[in-house]
Amino acid sequence: MSHAIGPSRLIPAIREALGDEKDPRLALYVHVPFCSSKCHFCDWVTDIPVARLRGDSRERSPYVTALCDQIRFYGPQLTRLGYRPEVMYWGGGTPTRLTGDEMTAVHQALDDAFDLTGLRQWSVESTPNDLDPATLDTLRGLGVTRVSVGVQSLNPYQLRKAGRAHSREQALAAVPLLRRAGIDEFNVDLIAGFPGEAVESFEETLRTVLALDPPHVSVYPYRATPKTVMAMQLDREFVEARNRDGMIDAYERAMAALGAAGYHEYCHGYWVRDARHEDQDGNYKYDLAGDKIGFGSGAESIIGHHLLWNENSAYARYLLAPREFSAAHRFTTAEPDRLTAPVGGALMTREGVVFARFRRLTGLDFADVRATPYFRQWFELLERCGGRFVETPYSLRLEPSTIHRAYITHLAYTMAHGLAPERA
Repeated sequence: MSHAIGPSRLIPAIREALGDEKDPRLALYVHVPFCSSKCHFCDWVTDIPVARLRGDSRERSPYVTALCDQIRFYGPQLTRLGYRPEVMYWGGGTPTRLTGDEMTAVHQALDDAFDLTGLRQWSVESTPNDLDPATLDTLRGLGVTRVSVGVQSLNPYQLRKAGRAHSREQALAAVPLLRRAGIDEFNVDLIAGFPGEAVESFEETLRTVLALDPPHVSVYPYRATPKTVMAMQLDREFVEARNRDGMIDAYERAMAALGAAGYHEYCHGYWVRDARHEDQDGNYKYDLAGDKIGFGSGAESIIGHHLLWNENSAYARYLLAPREFSAAHRFTTAEPDRLTAPVGGALMTREGVVFARFRRLTGLDFADVRATPYFRQWFELLERCGGRFVETPYSLRLEPSTIHRAYITHLAYTMAHGLAPERA
C-alpha cells in the first residue's frame, strides 16, 4: 500500500538499507514539468492542465523555489550517508523551457547540496523548438555533457498529428546547432509505429536523421497509453491502429538501417556506434546499478528499498511541502507489481536482471519475487510474446534476438487491446 513519506521516516529507512555499505552509488534525476505543447502520445502529460504545462516564468517561479528547497534539504543528508552522484539527468517535461537564470538556480542548489565532482555524465532533455545559441551556451557553461533531443518524426503531418510544437526544419537544424555550440554528445529520439503512419514515412525520417550522423539514436516503439489523445483516438477509431506485425516490421527496418550505418543496440531502443556515446543514466537505471533520487513534482526515486514519487496530480501539494514524497512504497513480495518497471527495464538489457544488484536495490531475493503468481504469469506472457529466457546462477535475461519482438508484442496486445497474445 502506498502512502506519503517525509524525511523523519525516509532517512532512517535509507540508513537501514545501506547497513555497512561504503560509497553507495547514486543517480540524480531532476524533473521539470513544463512543455511548449501537450503531445498526443505522451503519458506523462495526461493529468496536467495545458495552462500549467505551458506556464511562463511567473508560473514556474514557485516550482523552482520548491525544487531548490527539496534539493538543498536532502542533498546534505544523502552526502553524509556516503552518497556521491555518478550520473545526472534532467527530464520532464522539457528542462530547456527554463530560462538561463532558472537553470542556474537549480544547478547551484545541486552543487551546494552534493559533491558533483564524480559525475560521469549530465544529460538534459530538450526539443528542437527550445534549442537556441543562448540556451546551449547556458547548458555548456553549467557543465552539461549531453543533450537528448525529442524529434520523434520528420513528417510534418505526423508532427501535427502528434501535437509536437516543432517543425521538420527546426528538427533538422538542431544537430548542427548542437555541434556549433560545442556539444558533441547528444541523442536524437524517434518513435516507430505511430498509428496511421506509413512505414515509408518512418524510413524517410530515419534516413534523414542518419545522414546527420548523430552519435546516439533512440527508437521507441509507439505505446498506446490510456488517457493520451492518440490512445483515445484509437479507441474511437479516429486513426488506424498499427497491428503487432506492422509495429515489428517498422522496428526491424530501423534495426536494419541502423545496423547498416554502423550502429549497434546496447539496450532495447538505444543505438550507438561507439560505447563512449552510451546514455550512462539509462545504463545506470536499466542495469539496476544503484539508488536513484528524483527531485520535483512527477519525479520517481528508488532508494532505501523504497519506490518514491511525487504524483503529477499532487503539484499544489508539492509546492507547499517539497520535502515530502506524496507516495511511497517499500518493496515487498506482497505487492510484486511495484517491481514491474525495474525488472522490465533490466530485461531490455543484454545482462538482464543481475540478482546481486536486484537484492541491493530492493532488499529482496529475486527468486522470491519471481515465485509470486504475478511474476510467474508475467514471465509466461513474455514467453508467449516471443521472448526466450536465459538463466545463469547470477542473472536472468532475455535472448537478445527476442527482446524487441517480446517487447513490441507485449505493447501491441496488453496495452492497445488488453488481450493475451498467441505465441509469436
